[in-house]
Amino acid sequence: MPKPVSGYRLVLAAIVAAGLSGCGTTSTFAPRAADGGERSTGSLYGDFLVATYAGNTRDSRVAAGRYLAALERDPSNATLLERAFVFSVAAGDMDQALKLSGRVAAANPNSDLAPLIQGVHALKSKDYGAAKTGFAAAHPTNDPDLLGRLMLAWTAAGAGDAAAARALLDPKGDPGAEVFLAYHRARLEEVLGDAAAADKAYAAADKATGGKSLTIALAYATWLQATGRAADGERVLQAFLDSAPGNPVGVSAITRLRNGQPIARRMTTAQQGAAEGFYGIASAVGDSETQDAAIVYLRLAQYLDPGHDGALAFLGGAMERAGRIDEAVALYLDVPEASPFYVTAQVSAADLLDDHGKTDEAIKILSRLERNESTSALAASALGDVYRARKDWPEAVEAYTRAIERTGPNYAEDDWPLFYARAIANERARRWPAAEADFFKALELKPEQPLVLNYLAYSWVERGENIDKALKMLQRAVDQRPDDGLVIDSLGWAYYRLGQYDKAVEVLETAIQFSPYESTLNEHLGDAYWKTGRKREARFLWRHALKLKPEDERIPILQAKMKGGLEAGEALESRSAASAP
Repeated sequence: MPKPVSGYRLVLAAIVAAGLSGCGTTSTFAPRAADGGERSTGSLYGDFLVATYAGNTRDSRVAAGRYLAALERDPSNATLLERAFVFSVAAGDMDQALKLSGRVAAANPNSDLAPLIQGVHALKSKDYGAAKTGFAAAHPTNDPDLLGRLMLAWTAAGAGDAAAARALLDPKGDPGAEVFLAYHRARLEEVLGDAAAADKAYAAADKATGGKSLTIALAYATWLQATGRAADGERVLQAFLDSAPGNPVGVSAITRLRNGQPIARRMTTAQQGAAEGFYGIASAVGDSETQDAAIVYLRLAQYLDPGHDGALAFLGGAMERAGRIDEAVALYLDVPEASPFYVTAQVSAADLLDDHGKTDEAIKILSRLERNESTSALAASALGDVYRARKDWPEAVEAYTRAIERTGPNYAEDDWPLFYARAIANERARRWPAAEADFFKALELKPEQPLVLNYLAYSWVERGENIDKALKMLQRAVDQRPDDGLVIDSLGWAYYRLGQYDKAVEVLETAIQFSPYESTLNEHLGDAYWKTGRKREARFLWRHALKLKPEDERIPILQAKMKGGLEAGEALESRSAASAP
């Protein structure tokens, strides 16, 4: 869905004021005792310092607890109150946030977040009158922004005022929020039980995005499946997958539909509808600048609808981007197996664990996932990625082979990465004929794919095979990726292998401008400099390459070059190659 023109600013303003976005500093204010004197015990300052650090690292739970402790010591401090309140929301402690909301509203009559929290609590409690009052206070004009319209509409629906709800969700005349409103109008008609109106509204929402919205496709297909039109639901999902080939959530959804399993949960209550509103806006504002606002909205979605699997998965992603790795993994693993987000959440958890040195745990997750027939191909591919990162090439080859077997035999264009990945693993495992065949298969599925062209041609150059053909392939790859230093490096290295050292220098100097911190590029340019008589510059680049974390096998070769020149390094490399299994 497109980013709404408004609807998140009230939360974002509160976040900035509270320092939730990592901007809080210890110089914001001086904590004072209730009698106006400076605290001298250090306890208040200690709580404030720990809370500020926790906030800056997005540890909302610790930040909320420490700000609350500081607030107990300095109860009249408005800054501590505001921060304790906002961090309680961000931590998902809505009971505590509700307790503080009255004090926040009294201290700051212009607060929008406090009445919003009160409105959300009232909506959850089905006190629709109080909910309307809270949302109206958070959006005081006669023309509420997108968030206000969504909350007031679902409150009206809960109260039984279908006409008011429909009027608030009329997408006409609001191009900035048209898709949001059209989608929620469809969900509203579903909740109200008007099948004909739901059909019309879903079709309009899907058409507005050209079938390219995953959120709409999932809801629309789920509605069609539930009303006995599974074939139509499959067409909706397939149209989305045509626009986003291989999207794992879309693939999971269409697989579930074909297996006769429910695609996703049905929406049946006003509370679920409001939660979907928070989730949708969180999805739209979840970039780096508004990440904290997205976290707050997702917490509100969870509060209203604890079973919202999309909010759970998206919150895991938000925590991952915020650097809260343990929390992200826990959230990913909490996504239920019946959810279309389950597979991607499991793979995301495994990727995070692998990235942070817990590879064995990652392998256990993916191995368990692979045992499920409907998820085995994706899980096997993810396992291959883990083994490839560990440089366990034989295991990577086996995992990719399982993924390929379970994907085929009718491979699609977007299956080329599987063959490309297995080709790399085969090449590194010194199984060149198999690697070459996989590269050719990848190019058959995706002709002129620049990464495949580059790797295959570079491998030929390294092996001293098909140099002229490789040179042409590399030039085509560079034409497609003219600012990719690694691809340009491959072309320069081909000229080096052909003995065209001046041309190699020219191309490699261009490559290193785009990728100055790649060890291989520095080594290659150093070699070319040596061949053209620029030996001092060559040694400088080899020394630099050593500092840029080269692969282990390159370290002694670079050291030999620095000590005895290019010839010494080449001699060591030849001996190493001859002794390799």
